[in-house]
Amino acid sequence: MSVAAVERPGDRERAERIGGFLAPGRTDELWGTVYPGEPHSKARPRFDKKGRAYKDPADKDAEETTKWWLRQRWRKAPLTGNVSLGCVFFRSSMQLIDGDNLLKHVADAGNSILWVDDSQVTAKYVEVQLDHEYPRTVLVVGPHFSTMRRGTDNRRTCPGCATEFVPSRGAQVYCTTDCHKANRRKAVRS
Repeated sequence: MSVAAVERPGDRERAERIGGFLAPGRTDELWGTVYPGEPHSKARPRFDKKGRAYKDPADKDAEETTKWWLRQRWRKAPLTGNVSLGCVFFRSSMQLIDGDNLLKHVADAGNSILWVDDSQVTAKYVEVQLDHEYPRTVLVVGPHFSTMRRGTDNRRTCPGCATEFVPSRGAQVYCTTDCHKANRRKAVRS
């Protein structure tokens, strides 16, 4: 696991402990970095006078900055299956910030860079700490082995036509409604 040059003493050890927790025995598959600067918290949606939701411009700018940083450090294709995500946010002030909102910012910024979609994150770790002089985010990402199947790892073979498909819901057995109907008719005729 490599950590960028902006790390502070103890960051690497902390990242390795988080990695050991999120992916026991598989720390060789983890990736880490340290993102410098004040951690950004995801804001709740804003609404205009007509009731339509829009993204706060400061939120959008912060997410684009984080995306840029991640693109510079992550040189592989996005992870396609279950993902584990761990972050330690070092804030410069004692301001009350929800750790979940800090993590949501990183999860959204990682879409299409670290993973295809943040719904693939099936293991999360978040910690908020104080460091007046060096605010930063210690980030650890890797595959997560879980009974939940997400992303492109969630493939099934249709019993009707033998094609492989990604189910849109957990109980889906056949690739399409038409395939299901055709096989139901075959069963009735038999």
